[in-house]
Amino acid sequence: MKDATNNKNQDGSAEALPRLQQLQQNDNRMAFDRLMEKELPKVIDYINRQLNVAINNKTLSEGNLKAEDIIDQLYIEAFDNIQNLTEKHELHHWVFIKADELLADAMVEEDFNHTFFNNIDNYANEEWEGMEENYTSNGEGHFLMLEELDDISYSKHDYSLADVFIENIEEDLFNKLSNKLSEQDIQRQIESALHSLPFHPRTIFELAVNQKFEIKEIADIKKMTIQEVEEILTKAKGIIRTNFINNHLS
Repeated sequence: MKDATNNKNQDGSAEALPRLQQLQQNDNRMAFDRLMEKELPKVIDYINRQLNVAINNKTLSEGNLKAEDIIDQLYIEAFDNIQNLTEKHELHHWVFIKADELLADAMVEEDFNHTFFNNIDNYANEEWEGMEENYTSNGEGHFLMLEELDDISYSKHDYSLADVFIENIEEDLFNKLSNKLSEQDIQRQIESALHSLPFHPRTIFELAVNQKFEIKEIADIKKMTIQEVEEILTKAKGIIRTNFINNHLS
Protein backbone atom coordinates (compact mmCIF):
# COMPACT_ATOMS: atom_id res chain seq x y z
CA MET A 1 0.00 0.00 0.00
CA LYS A 2 1.31 3.47 -0.86
CA ASP A 3 1.72 6.00 1.88
CA ALA A 4 -0.02 9.33 1.93
CA THR A 5 3.07 11.13 0.67
CA ASN A 6 3.21 8.94 -2.41
CA ASN A 7 -0.49 9.41 -3.11
CA LYS A 8 -0.08 13.15 -2.80
CA ASN A 9 2.94 13.04 -5.07
CA GLN A 10 0.88 11.67 -7.94
CA ASP A 11 -0.38 15.20 -8.62
CA GLY A 12 -3.90 15.18 -10.06
CA SER A 13 -3.11 12.45 -12.57
CA ALA A 14 -5.71 9.95 -11.28
CA GLU A 15 -8.55 12.42 -11.73
CA ALA A 16 -7.06 13.73 -14.99
CA LEU A 17 -6.92 10.41 -16.86
CA PRO A 18 -10.60 10.16 -17.91
CA ARG A 19 -10.60 13.83 -18.93
CA LEU A 20 -7.44 13.34 -21.01
CA GLN A 21 -8.92 10.29 -22.67
CA GLN A 22 -12.05 12.24 -23.56
CA LEU A 23 -9.97 15.07 -25.04
CA GLN A 24 -8.01 12.56 -27.09
CA GLN A 25 -11.20 11.00 -28.39
CA ASN A 26 -12.36 14.48 -29.41
CA ASP A 27 -8.97 15.08 -31.07
CA ASN A 28 -8.52 18.23 -28.97
CA ARG A 29 -4.75 18.29 -28.83
CA MET A 30 -4.38 21.84 -27.51
CA ALA A 31 -6.66 21.25 -24.51
CA PHE A 32 -4.99 17.87 -23.95
CA ASP A 33 -1.54 19.47 -23.69
CA ARG A 34 -2.81 22.20 -21.37
CA LEU A 35 -4.32 19.63 -19.02
CA MET A 36 -1.14 17.54 -19.06
CA GLU A 37 0.87 20.60 -18.07
CA LYS A 38 -1.55 21.53 -15.29
CA GLU A 39 -1.94 18.08 -13.77
CA LEU A 40 1.61 16.71 -14.04
CA PRO A 41 4.01 19.41 -12.80
CA LYS A 42 6.35 16.92 -11.14
CA VAL A 43 7.33 15.17 -14.35
CA ILE A 44 8.03 18.57 -15.93
CA ASP A 45 10.20 19.45 -12.94
CA TYR A 46 11.99 16.10 -13.33
CA ILE A 47 12.74 16.76 -17.02
CA ASN A 48 13.94 20.32 -16.39
CA ARG A 49 16.16 19.22 -13.55
CA GLN A 50 17.88 16.42 -15.47
CA LEU A 51 18.59 18.63 -18.47
CA ASN A 52 19.98 21.41 -16.27
CA VAL A 53 22.28 18.96 -14.50
CA ALA A 54 23.44 17.48 -17.83
CA ILE A 55 24.23 20.95 -19.18
CA ASN A 56 26.16 21.83 -16.04
CA ASN A 57 28.09 18.54 -16.22
CA LYS A 58 28.77 19.16 -19.92
CA THR A 59 27.17 15.85 -20.90
CA LEU A 60 24.75 17.95 -22.91
CA SER A 61 25.58 21.13 -24.80
CA GLU A 62 23.61 24.19 -23.79
CA GLY A 63 21.12 25.07 -26.52
CA ASN A 64 21.43 21.60 -28.05
CA LEU A 65 18.19 20.43 -26.52
CA LYS A 66 15.50 22.29 -24.62
CA ALA A 67 13.17 20.95 -21.98
CA GLU A 68 10.30 22.01 -24.22
CA ASP A 69 11.50 19.51 -26.85
CA ILE A 70 11.29 16.61 -24.39
CA ILE A 71 7.99 17.81 -22.93
CA ASP A 72 6.43 18.25 -26.38
CA GLN A 73 7.50 14.74 -27.35
CA LEU A 74 6.12 13.42 -24.07
CA TYR A 75 2.75 15.02 -24.81
CA ILE A 76 2.75 13.46 -28.29
CA GLU A 77 3.49 10.03 -26.80
CA ALA A 78 0.77 10.55 -24.20
CA PHE A 79 -1.79 11.65 -26.79
CA ASP A 80 -1.04 8.58 -28.90
CA ASN A 81 -1.14 6.11 -26.00
CA ILE A 82 -3.58 7.52 -23.44
CA GLN A 83 -6.38 5.13 -24.39
CA ASN A 84 -4.17 2.17 -23.47
CA LEU A 85 -4.19 3.22 -19.80
CA THR A 86 -7.02 1.55 -17.92
CA GLU A 87 -6.30 2.34 -14.26
CA LYS A 88 -6.42 5.91 -12.99
CA HIS A 89 -3.12 5.62 -11.11
CA GLU A 90 -1.29 4.39 -14.24
CA LEU A 91 -0.85 7.85 -15.75
CA HIS A 92 1.62 9.14 -13.14
CA HIS A 93 3.74 6.01 -13.45
CA TRP A 94 3.54 5.92 -17.24
CA VAL A 95 4.63 9.52 -17.82
CA PHE A 96 7.76 8.98 -15.73
CA ILE A 97 8.59 5.85 -17.75
CA LYS A 98 8.27 7.82 -21.01
CA ALA A 99 10.07 10.89 -19.64
CA ASP A 100 13.00 8.77 -18.50
CA GLU A 101 13.17 7.02 -21.88
CA LEU A 102 13.14 10.34 -23.73
CA LEU A 103 15.80 11.83 -21.47
CA ALA A 104 18.07 8.79 -21.77
CA ASP A 105 17.71 8.79 -25.56
CA ALA A 106 18.29 12.53 -25.88
CA MET A 107 21.31 13.00 -23.64
CA VAL A 108 24.86 12.38 -24.79
CA GLU A 109 26.13 10.62 -21.69
CA GLU A 110 29.69 9.95 -20.63
CA ASP A 111 31.19 6.64 -21.72
CA PHE A 112 30.94 5.65 -18.06
CA ASN A 113 27.16 5.84 -18.21
CA HIS A 114 26.91 3.53 -21.20
CA THR A 115 29.15 0.96 -19.55
CA PHE A 116 27.35 1.38 -16.23
CA PHE A 117 23.85 0.89 -17.64
CA ASN A 118 24.68 -2.05 -19.89
CA ASN A 119 26.94 -3.92 -17.48
CA ILE A 120 25.27 -3.46 -14.12
CA ASP A 121 25.79 -7.08 -13.10
CA ASN A 122 29.49 -6.88 -13.92
CA TYR A 123 30.12 -3.48 -12.40
CA ALA A 124 32.80 -4.30 -9.85
CA ASN A 125 32.92 -2.93 -6.35
CA GLU A 126 36.38 -1.48 -6.96
CA GLU A 127 34.97 0.62 -9.83
CA TRP A 128 32.31 2.04 -7.51
CA GLU A 129 35.04 2.68 -4.95
CA GLY A 130 37.19 4.39 -7.56
CA MET A 131 34.32 6.68 -8.53
CA GLU A 132 33.66 7.37 -4.86
CA GLU A 133 37.31 8.31 -4.30
CA ASN A 134 37.40 10.59 -7.35
CA TYR A 135 34.21 12.38 -6.37
CA THR A 136 34.81 12.78 -2.64
CA SER A 137 38.49 13.27 -1.90
CA ASN A 138 38.90 16.61 -0.14
CA GLY A 139 35.67 17.81 -1.71
CA GLU A 140 37.30 18.00 -5.13
CA GLY A 141 37.00 15.55 -8.04
CA HIS A 142 34.08 16.36 -10.30
CA PHE A 143 31.74 17.74 -7.68
CA LEU A 144 29.97 20.93 -8.53
CA MET A 145 31.24 23.74 -6.32
CA LEU A 146 28.61 24.50 -3.73
CA GLU A 147 28.50 28.20 -4.59
CA GLU A 148 27.64 27.31 -8.19
CA LEU A 149 24.34 25.77 -7.08
CA ASP A 150 22.85 29.22 -6.64
CA ASP A 151 23.54 30.02 -10.29
CA ILE A 152 21.63 27.07 -11.72
CA SER A 153 17.96 27.30 -12.60
CA TYR A 154 16.28 24.18 -11.32
CA SER A 155 13.81 23.23 -8.62
CA LYS A 156 15.53 22.53 -5.34
CA HIS A 157 14.33 19.73 -3.11
CA ASP A 158 14.33 19.42 0.66
CA TYR A 159 17.00 16.77 1.09
CA SER A 160 18.08 15.72 4.57
CA LEU A 161 20.61 13.39 6.18
CA ALA A 162 17.81 10.85 6.59
CA ASP A 163 17.78 10.50 2.79
CA VAL A 164 21.31 9.08 2.73
CA PHE A 165 22.18 7.73 6.19
CA ILE A 166 20.86 4.39 7.42
CA GLU A 167 18.56 4.83 10.40
CA ASN A 168 19.65 3.16 13.66
CA ILE A 169 22.90 1.95 12.06
CA GLU A 170 24.71 5.21 11.34
CA GLU A 171 23.14 7.17 14.17
CA ASP A 172 26.47 8.43 15.51
CA LEU A 173 27.50 9.89 12.14
CA PHE A 174 24.02 11.28 11.66
CA ASN A 175 24.11 13.09 15.01
CA LYS A 176 27.61 14.49 14.48
CA LEU A 177 26.69 15.93 11.11
CA SER A 178 23.35 17.23 12.38
CA ASN A 179 25.12 19.12 15.14
CA LYS A 180 27.80 20.47 12.84
CA LEU A 181 25.86 21.44 9.70
CA SER A 182 22.84 23.60 9.08
CA GLU A 183 19.88 22.32 7.07
CA GLN A 184 21.01 24.54 4.21
CA ASP A 185 24.56 23.10 4.33
CA ILE A 186 23.17 19.55 4.21
CA GLN A 187 20.85 20.45 1.34
CA ARG A 188 23.63 22.01 -0.71
CA GLN A 189 26.07 19.17 -0.05
CA ILE A 190 23.59 16.56 -1.29
CA GLU A 191 22.70 18.70 -4.31
CA SER A 192 26.38 19.01 -5.17
CA ALA A 193 26.94 15.27 -4.92
CA LEU A 194 23.87 14.47 -7.02
CA HIS A 195 25.04 16.79 -9.79
CA SER A 196 28.22 14.73 -10.03
CA LEU A 197 26.61 11.30 -10.23
CA PRO A 198 25.92 9.80 -13.67
CA PHE A 199 22.41 9.87 -15.08
CA HIS A 200 21.08 6.52 -13.86
CA PRO A 201 22.31 6.59 -10.22
CA ARG A 202 21.24 10.23 -9.94
CA THR A 203 17.76 9.69 -11.34
CA ILE A 204 17.18 6.49 -9.35
CA PHE A 205 17.99 8.45 -6.17
CA GLU A 206 15.67 11.28 -7.21
CA LEU A 207 12.82 8.98 -8.22
CA ALA A 208 13.05 7.34 -4.78
CA VAL A 209 13.58 10.44 -2.65
CA ASN A 210 11.90 13.28 -4.55
CA GLN A 211 9.13 11.48 -6.38
CA LYS A 212 8.48 8.84 -3.68
CA PHE A 213 8.35 5.94 -6.12
CA GLU A 214 8.69 2.46 -4.66
CA ILE A 215 11.64 0.30 -5.71
CA LYS A 216 9.44 -1.88 -7.93
CA GLU A 217 8.08 1.20 -9.70
CA ILE A 218 11.59 2.55 -10.27
CA ALA A 219 12.59 -0.83 -11.69
CA ASP A 220 9.69 -0.54 -14.14
CA ILE A 221 10.68 3.01 -15.10
CA LYS A 222 14.33 2.08 -15.56
CA LYS A 223 13.67 -1.34 -17.08
CA MET A 224 15.92 -2.92 -14.46
CA THR A 225 15.42 -5.65 -11.91
CA ILE A 226 14.46 -4.75 -8.35
CA GLN A 227 17.84 -6.03 -7.17
CA GLU A 228 19.70 -3.81 -9.65
CA VAL A 229 17.79 -0.73 -8.51
CA GLU A 230 18.39 -1.54 -4.85
CA GLU A 231 22.12 -2.01 -5.45
CA ILE A 232 22.47 1.21 -7.44
CA LEU A 233 20.48 3.23 -4.89
CA THR A 234 22.52 1.81 -2.00
CA LYS A 235 25.82 2.59 -3.70
CA ALA A 236 24.74 6.06 -4.78
CA LYS A 237 23.77 6.87 -1.20
CA GLY A 238 27.11 5.44 -0.09
CA ILE A 239 29.00 7.88 -2.31
CA ILE A 240 27.04 10.81 -0.89
CA ARG A 241 27.65 9.59 2.67
CA THR A 242 31.38 9.27 2.04
CA ASN A 243 31.41 12.81 0.70
CA PHE A 244 29.89 14.08 3.93
CA ILE A 245 32.40 12.13 6.04
CA ASN A 246 35.44 13.23 4.02
CA ASN A 247 34.43 16.86 3.96
CA HIS A 248 33.08 17.31 7.48
CA LEU A 249 34.28 14.57 9.82
CA SER A 250 37.81 13.72 8.65
